[in-house]
Amino acid sequence: MKAAALTHIGKVRATNEDSILVHDQSQPFYMLVADGMGGHAAGEVASGMVCAELECYISGLGCSVLSELQIIEGIRFVNQRLIEAVEKDSALQGMGTTLTFAAFDEDKITIAQVGDSRAYHKRAEDIYKITKDHTYVQHLIDSGVINEGAAKDYPFKNIITRSVGMKDLEVDLFSVEWSGDDIILLCSDGLSNYLDKEMMFRILKGPNSLEEKAQKLVDIALESGGKDNISVILAQRTQEGGAL
Repeated sequence: MKAAALTHIGKVRATNEDSILVHDQSQPFYMLVADGMGGHAAGEVASGMVCAELECYISGLGCSVLSELQIIEGIRFVNQRLIEAVEKDSALQGMGTTLTFAAFDEDKITIAQVGDSRAYHKRAEDIYKITKDHTYVQHLIDSGVINEGAAKDYPFKNIITRSVGMKDLEVDLFSVEWSGDDIILLCSDGLSNYLDKEMMFRILKGPNSLEEKAQKLVDIALESGGKDNISVILAQRTQEGGAL
């Protein structure tokens, strides 16, 4: 497996509240995208804490492969750390972050999801969204109030219904098997708001290196407006298998 990762402040925001992490130098192998939110620098603090605290927690496990239970417990641990940080510092009130996390075990990938950052799976001839957004708009779609086509321009599309930092946190888990030269894409909504699946597929199917593909994705989001922070991580399965 090989990986490439990029994060960009975008054209409008004063700070980059996205944080990314690729842990590919030793087992267990995993990667994550976190898109922070909150007043002042709180969003940046939240997403940065998720990366740092989760990396520390996983390191303390001393395992070579992460189980679903370990992933859930790790996210719950980080969630509690954010809650405690807010209780100690009122300036951080309201902070939270999305989290899309991928753990790799040979041909199997476990995805954990909180919020509206996304995971996609590009296969030989198609690409599909693995995760399901935790947003008010997605709730309206599920309830039949609006359709998928109306969601793109819906005025409250950025309201999320789950984030790390909330009490009684719920985490969705997905299991994916990959083969051949499949690619897993994790991204914040600063990317997915500007690129549809067909555009992603065209870029990921191209002959460029993984780093060039990541850069192209970010460039298109910037050219299309770049009104949010933009983060993307790509992981490609090589013919040698799951080892990095």
